[in-house]
Amino acid sequence: MFEELENTLTKILEKLNNQEIMLQMVLSSLTTSKQVAAFLGVSTRTIELWVKNGTLVQDVHYYRNDKNRLVFIPNAILEYKKNPKKAKSNTIEKIVEKEKVHIIHPTAKKFVNGLQ
Repeated sequence: MFEELENTLTKILEKLNNQEIMLQMVLSSLTTSKQVAAFLGVSTRTIELWVKNGTLVQDVHYYRNDKNRLVFIPNAILEYKKNPKKAKSNTIEKIVEKEKVHIIHPTAKKFVNGLQ
């Protein structure tokens, strides 16, 4: 009985490992707008709009490379797909927070603090 259970668990672990490898392959290809759009089931235009309106947040969901092109962060896109409502509410909170707080460059902050 225990041997059968052990064999079943071994098979489950093998399948889980295979799924993990496949997920890593999929995630490694989620770096362009086209790939992200296909993964999320939306158009590339929708991705552009989400970037523009802040639904997808720079340095959270994507960054810009040396050529100023969008490069998406696979793990963040996966998290967004799991729970898009949470991502949207966090984005709104960040925008509201940014509007309330004046962001000062660290060098300017040192200079201003020195004047006080």
